Amino acid sequence: MGSWSKKPLGNRWLRLLSIVSRLLGVSPASSKYRHVHLVWSLILLSWIWFVCTSLLVSKSQMQVLAIEKLMYLIEYPSNMIITAIFSLYVYRSASFFESQAMQQFKLQKLLFVDAWASQEFYNQLGNYVFKLLLMVFGFHGICVTIDILWLNFNWLLTLYSNCAHNLVGLMISLSLLQYVVALRGICLLLQQLNLRLEQLQPSRNSICILSPSTAEFEHKLEQLRGIVVALNDMHSQLLHRFGVVFLVSFVNSLLSFCYELFNTFRMVEQAQWEEWVLFIYRLLWLLMHGTRIWCVLIGNTRIAEQKCQLCLLLNKFHLQDPRQERAVNHFLLQLQTHDVCPSTVCGVVDLDTLAVGGFISALSAIVIFLIQIDLGNKSLMGYSF
Repeated sequence: MGSWSKKPLGNRWLRLLSIVSRLLGVSPASSKYRHVHLVWSLILLSWIWFVCTSLLVSKSQMQVLAIEKLMYLIEYPSNMIITAIFSLYVYRSASFFESQAMQQFKLQKLLFVDAWASQEFYNQLGNYVFKLLLMVFGFHGICVTIDILWLNFNWLLTLYSNCAHNLVGLMISLSLLQYVVALRGICLLLQQLNLRLEQLQPSRNSICILSPSTAEFEHKLEQLRGIVVALNDMHSQLLHRFGVVFLVSFVNSLLSFCYELFNTFRMVEQAQWEEWVLFIYRLLWLLMHGTRIWCVLIGNTRIAEQKCQLCLLLNKFHLQDPRQERAVNHFLLQLQTHDVCPSTVCGVVDLDTLAVGGFISALSAIVIFLIQIDLGNKSLMGYSF
């Protein structure tokens, strides 16, 4: 094997993502170390559950309204459940992700004609991973610093707080990041497939000898159709494996976003500027939950856009040979039997950026509800507006 410096840049960042995720128990280990990795994951999860349970018990005595306490404390059991599902179910079977990687490699060899183009695929994927890793580590690094400042360098409380919040948040972010990267790989393969399809487009003004023969055209189109079917299967398998945890994660992010937004509004309303560290911390947490949802939705939307582009290219073909027309119609029929739009999680949440409107509506309703309860409580206590 070559040295680290000789590895392609794209592979380097993908490997870094895999190593860090494996250390946190949210990436599958090789079969040689799977038992050791399972023991380490259980120890890590046990510590996280212990810390979260301790904070849950201590903060259950907060003197706030019951609805506020419920929305604040629900984040702890949700995070405990999400990390357990990721570590013990989603990323426990290495064979699933190995088969996904092998399938992607086979399709990549079919779509990219030379080594340079294949390396460009890895470079694009690696650059994408680098940007996301920089964002994730930068975000949690700032949160750790703010947590230390807010707790006045009380290292015991800081350890508990960071394990219950930032460590858990990092595990969930890296888990979702691997899914987003897998979607990015499928999107890049579909993009290359569309480029190959454009090259098959017969020109009206070209002389006949330059146009591909009917047999060659049918063979290439059938090959591309098989690749699309394989990519659809990869996408469906990923969604099936992540579906339940997506639903729990989205609900958790929505409730946490609502509560943090409500508290940010209350801090601005009461002009509590002396607590500027907490204000920044809440804004960062809002950014994290919003980014988690957005990255998953935009990843699936990009795939849907490439599929729509594929349908558009097929409909733009100008063919005079009946056999070629039948081949194109067969391809279009295949696409129609598969859902071009992003899939639905457990029949509840559509993985599309159009779902953002639904999230905003639910967010607005919950936040307004909390504000009304808060104002009503202040009125009963004789608060002067």
